[in-house]
Amino acid sequence: MTRLESFVDAAFAFAVTLLVIGGGDNIPSNYQEFLMAMQQVPSFALCFASIGFFWYAHHLWSRRFGLDDGVSTVLSLLLIFVVLIFVYPLKAIYSGAFNFIPGIDSYSVFALDSVDALSGLLVVFGLAFSSLSAIIAALNWHALRLSEQIGLSESEKFDLTSSIQIWLVNAVLPLGSVIIAVSTSGVFWTKAAAYFYVAFAVVTPLVKLRRLHLRKSIQQ
Repeated sequence: MTRLESFVDAAFAFAVTLLVIGGGDNIPSNYQEFLMAMQQVPSFALCFASIGFFWYAHHLWSRRFGLDDGVSTVLSLLLIFVVLIFVYPLKAIYSGAFNFIPGIDSYSVFALDSVDALSGLLVVFGLAFSSLSAIIAALNWHALRLSEQIGLSESEKFDLTSSIQIWLVNAVLPLGSVIIAVSTSGVFWTKAAAYFYVAFAVVTPLVKLRRLHLRKSIQQ
């Protein structure tokens, strides 16, 4: 492990810690408070998965290339910077979204009383997700730029290019949700901005299948 990877791992661990101790998560003193605290588990799980998603992407990049130069350091520090800014909006949007589900009380963490407020959080969430994805794409592009120096084969360069394209998709798609949330208002359009992320389930597999088909055609 490089010092850079160790520092990034520690920063992501700190971000997860902020999810636990931030936003009024007090230790329950009775059974009713315990039940209320347990209602926060779904939103915490989604927050944890989101942060883990980007941590794992950086982990794979570090394991595959082991770069510790100036550009890698700047991009990794930028990743940490955005993640630490991202933590509280992430917790707010998931906790706030659960406010609209009957039987789940997330108001002790974050009170979201209007659809317009949710629309505003979707803008912040989309920009943060897009920024983090763009940084991961930039890290992979930097490794591709140094492919000759680190001795990547043609197949490894092809796979790396595929990863860059997928991360660029991850960076671009959330901007569709942001545009909808910024340019419209009302319940329907806020739901449209939220459900826009379903596009990932269509676009990402298509990109992966196309790259897989190209890889097979190149090998033949």
